[in-house]
Amino acid sequence: MAGSAFPGKGAQDDRSVQCRETTRGERPSVSRSRLPSGAFPVSPSYYPMFVSLEGRVCLVVGGGTVAERKIRGLLPSGAAIRVVARTLTSGLWEWVRDGRVQYLGETYREDLLEEADLVFAATSDAGLNEQVARQAGERRLWCNTATGPEMGSFIVPSLIERGPLAIAVSTTGLSPAVARQIREKLEGEFGPEWASFLEWMGRLRKLILSKSLGSDEKQRLFRKVSNLPLPAWIREGRREEAFHAVLEVCNGWIHREELSRIWDELWKPSS
Repeated sequence: MAGSAFPGKGAQDDRSVQCRETTRGERPSVSRSRLPSGAFPVSPSYYPMFVSLEGRVCLVVGGGTVAERKIRGLLPSGAAIRVVARTLTSGLWEWVRDGRVQYLGETYREDLLEEADLVFAATSDAGLNEQVARQAGERRLWCNTATGPEMGSFIVPSLIERGPLAIAVSTTGLSPAVARQIREKLEGEFGPEWASFLEWMGRLRKLILSKSLGSDEKQRLFRKVSNLPLPAWIREGRREEAFHAVLEVCNGWIHREELSRIWDELWKPSS
């Protein structure tokens, strides 16, 4: 798996327990010059990223509501999800019966980490969560813990998804409640119209890239179209106004028929 998001267990890589270029056990450095006078860092520094989990083995230790929430978030990713717990929620059992999740039994053992790429310690037992996190860290595996973010090596942000749009909100584990409040505010600003807008922008981008335009001209078109209030027009049903505004921006480079075809394909779900 060299060069992938999750290097092989025996490979020498620059991934650390804190997802920083630090040695094991070393706290990532924080520039004091960026902190207010008298303030000190109270949580680890994290590097935000989106990773592909397609085909990756994700081990979840725990079978309660927290574990179910973690697994619900993993299901769309295409990961190979494995769970070990004494008891499972009804929702988890349903996923096991459907073959979407593999049940490994009641008892956690360290050897279960051997094939794992990502680990979630999601039990109500703080001691067990700490054990799982420590053993995962010894194997250079990223681990998320339900007990406290400082035990693990990564945290799961509060997420807003609108089709291809994903907005992650994190307080680095200091206040999940505040992260949730911020997410709820953003949910009102970024409505379902953004899914159709971005799908259409993706098709328009392919169309523009297929034209014999210089790089600067292409970038100019991308900027001018993205600056139009298209999400608001889609939400308000102002189809003709939006279409003619985009056509004016692309005039001379994209034929009306070409633009109309991709516009109609993406407008129907929002109408």
